[in-house]
Amino acid sequence: MKKSLLFYALIFLSLIVSSCNGDNHNGNNSNDDEDSIIEDAYYNIMDDDILPALTLIDEVFSNYVDNVSFNLIKNKVVSNINKLTEEIESELCIGDVELCYRKINYSYNSIDIDGNPIELSSVALWYGYRIGDDTTWYDLSPEKICLMEHYTITSDKESPTQGFPIELMIPGNALTVMPDYIGYGLTRHLTHPYLNHNICATNSIDALPAAYTLFNEISNVGINEEWTLCVLGASQGGGNALAIHKLMDNNQELAKTWNFEYSYAAAGPHNPKLTIEKYIENGKVTNPVVLPFTIEGMFASYPEILGKYNDEMMFDDNYLKVKDTIDQMLLSKNYTTTEINAVIFEYVRTTIDEALAGDEIYLTDILSDEIFDNESEIVKDLYQCLEKNNLTKGWTPTHPIKLYYSSADRTVPYENSIDVKEAFGEMVVVSETVEPVDHLLTCGLWMMRILNQGI
Repeated sequence: MKKSLLFYALIFLSLIVSSCNGDNHNGNNSNDDEDSIIEDAYYNIMDDDILPALTLIDEVFSNYVDNVSFNLIKNKVVSNINKLTEEIESELCIGDVELCYRKINYSYNSIDIDGNPIELSSVALWYGYRIGDDTTWYDLSPEKICLMEHYTITSDKESPTQGFPIELMIPGNALTVMPDYIGYGLTRHLTHPYLNHNICATNSIDALPAAYTLFNEISNVGINEEWTLCVLGASQGGGNALAIHKLMDNNQELAKTWNFEYSYAAAGPHNPKLTIEKYIENGKVTNPVVLPFTIEGMFASYPEILGKYNDEMMFDDNYLKVKDTIDQMLLSKNYTTTEINAVIFEYVRTTIDEALAGDEIYLTDILSDEIFDNESEIVKDLYQCLEKNNLTKGWTPTHPIKLYYSSADRTVPYENSIDVKEAFGEMVVVSETVEPVDHLLTCGLWMMRILNQGI
């Protein structure tokens, strides 16, 4: 597969911090005096929104009012917002500051799964503020750049440009870049290449130059002169974050250009083949939509390997009764994973016993007998595709890897994180949840760690 990695030399002026005379909230762009050799990247702004932080936080978390974990996250986000607001008011010797998010949806150039040019969509987000009833907008200078990878979604309304993922609130005062993957936002009509870490990493890196150019051309501040780049993500986003790290470390000029510092992934499927093998070993899953989603992604990504098969060969007759419905739900991008899983549980789950939890389904209800035979040609070819995205091979890390996991994760087997640690040793810092918890809570605890410790 071809790779398109955009290289840009970056030179910055230092952030000018004034004293308590209030002069540092003027509208002058600090980049006007920049002795820059930046090669501008293409971008097209689709939306530019100013979103009052506290109001937005209430709206985003309104869907989780009964979830204790998300309420803790909300309270910490609000606390951090209030603290930053107080710091701005103290520095400017004024009151009545309203901190806001500036969320810009933009398009940029990258490549598709065949290496052809494609225009994708992404979010660039940073803080700014208004004072009292004055409508004048002041951008706040970001301290770092954060490339944030989103978790598994199946509906376009959950994508970064169409919604406001909670992860966007986690990095704090940073220029946060959060791309839509292929299949969402501007390209929602296309199949999402699920678990194709390579193309997702390439697309995400290509979003950086456009976001940086955009920020420097439209904001009225500069970025901290000592900025670094960190790459973060949970669940699918955790796998993509480590894949980006791999591409950075396999191209040191790229890592140097972006002042790459580290990656931090929570509960990521870093080894997709291992993930499927663990599913089969356990015999059951809690998030069954990932099975057809993975198979669909591999068929779309590697037709030269899987094109000789009909994907129906991979599914049990029981699943085939609703396969067309599931396929259409995935293709439409109108349904969440919860909604698709509900269909699978209702119409596909036939085997129920005391060993099966209410949110689990046996793989024998979904997959064909051939998939359980490691000697079958179709399994060998499927595993060959998955192995192309094994992030424990094909590189030697030169920047720190931070991982977070739980041994009780039923969605992404914790062995994914252990496999990375065993492969790269002391380059990897692994943290495990204090108590064994499931996947969603693991990701939530990871967010709390970042909110408490910063990036």
